Amino acid sequence: MKRLIFISLLFFVVTSPLSYSQTRNNTNRSDASVNSKPGLMSITELNAGLGIYLVNEDYAKRVANLTSILGIGLSKNLTGGIGVGVSLYNGGTLVPLFADFRYFFNLGKTRFFVLGEGGIFINSNKTEDLPKYLASPGFGLVLPVSKNLSVNLAACLFSQFRRKDFSHDSFINGKLGITYTFKRN
Repeated sequence: MKRLIFISLLFFVVTSPLSYSQTRNNTNRSDASVNSKPGLMSITELNAGLGIYLVNEDYAKRVANLTSILGIGLSKNLTGGIGVGVSLYNGGTLVPLFADFRYFFNLGKTRFFVLGEGGIFINSNKTEDLPKYLASPGFGLVLPVSKNLSVNLAACLFSQFRRKDFSHDSFINGKLGITYTFKRN
């Protein structure tokens, strides 16, 4: 009799956690922060940076950018897109054309991303006939505002290179952006 009660009790203890069938509902998270593969998205960012290498030359002391990126979800947490913008330097104005990739991940209830950008500058001043290339790795934070809208804050190391002599100019960049995700119904 004791053995039968022990086996019944053991069976009940093992099967009761497995039979709990209610889903967890976390009301603290909005849809913008848990969407792992968004469809089409538009990112508009305002960037500002200070030169950290050679700051006595044109296009090397400070920069302010306004960029717009059209992106799409590539895999579970990876997005990619193409962007264009206007870059205002201490020596003139350049137009960047670049690719943007972002990998999103959660730490607790907060959503972060790692980004990488690379592309080419179109020189609107025609002061140099050589193209300049850009590379910008960084990391950031996503703050959801509504179902389709979120605010991005990021920090980057922005570098631009010239092909002729392999010289470069680097900036510490801060980014403030708005992301609008076009939801599929």
